[in-house]
Amino acid sequence: MAQAQALRLADLRSALSTGEAEQLRVAAQLSIGEVAQACGVDQSTVWRWERGTRKPRGEAALAYADLLESLRQRSSSPDERETA
Repeated sequence: MAQAQALRLADLRSALSTGEAEQLRVAAQLSIGEVAQACGVDQSTVWRWERGTRKPRGEAALAYADLLESLRQRSSSPDERETA
């Protein structure tokens, strides 16, 4: 595994353990099912990730890390709908 991927997984697991991942999902008004579909896993898998009973791995974990990064960026940028 490349170092960059290992760092992304460590960041993802940290976000899950602190509850940040769930907070970002809820703030973005995404359901567990929508996250699951984006990551290519079952809804129960995302639920277990968010509850800490499973650790994300492989391509699905990297997809989830990418999704969380995009949600972070979206939450830190001004809402364009309010300025339009």
